[in-house]
Amino acid sequence: MKRIGQILSVLIILAIGLASGVAGAYWYQSKHPYGGTVIESQSPTAKIVEATNASGLTIPQLVNSYSPAIVAITTTSTTYSFFGGPLVEEGSGTGMILTANGYILTNNHVAPQGAQNLTVTLTNQKQYPATIVASDPTADLALLKINASGLSTVKLGDSSSVVVGKSVIAIGNALGQFQNTVTNGIISALNRSITASDSASATGSESLSGLLQTDAAINPGNSGGPLIDASSGLVIGINTATSAQGQNLGFAIPINAAKSFVAPYIGS
Repeated sequence: MKRIGQILSVLIILAIGLASGVAGAYWYQSKHPYGGTVIESQSPTAKIVEATNASGLTIPQLVNSYSPAIVAITTTSTTYSFFGGPLVEEGSGTGMILTANGYILTNNHVAPQGAQNLTVTLTNQKQYPATIVASDPTADLALLKINASGLSTVKLGDSSSVVVGKSVIAIGNALGQFQNTVTNGIISALNRSITASDSASATGSESLSGLLQTDAAINPGNSGGPLIDASSGLVIGINTATSAQGQNLGFAIPINAAKSFVAPYIGS
């Protein structure tokens, strides 16, 4: 009897195993009627996530948050021809709003002393006449003021900590007609010195030093716009010049130089 009981136990175990196998095969076939091999995912919960910076924003979110604080600047100036006839020249550039009550930082060559019809256009297309509060032609900096309140502002960083290879974003009024154009690249070099030529300059050219070099595209009209550290989300430079002889050679004034320039008017 003991022998028969052992045999019956083995048969019962085999029967249970066979039934489980049949049930499993039926479940698989019902879920995968065309057959095939199922390989379990090693990361069943993995999904694509955009990289965020220190501010907790993705790059598109960062650009979107800054856009309302970037403005287009247009001017007109009158010169006279050899025969005494007036010649009206139009200029365009970019600026960044520093305070909610309308202080705007830009390049001196974008808004030089004597510029006429100085106009600031926000991203919502509202336009304001602007006045020049201060300018420094040797540093190519200008501070403007519009009569407005509740404006979005940029956040200034520390350009002394910038290193070669850092990822950056440039925003500006490209070619004077494509407002808030965004380009990206890296810091290519530090402490560059250049001689920049511009018809708006009083001397016809400016010698600038200590500049940040970047391969982020800086087109005509981008001057005065921000160069943003993509990792911190802070403005580290002011786009100011590009090379006509080379490719991907743009230059920006370190933001620390601008901080000392605007401090007497808006505080540190």
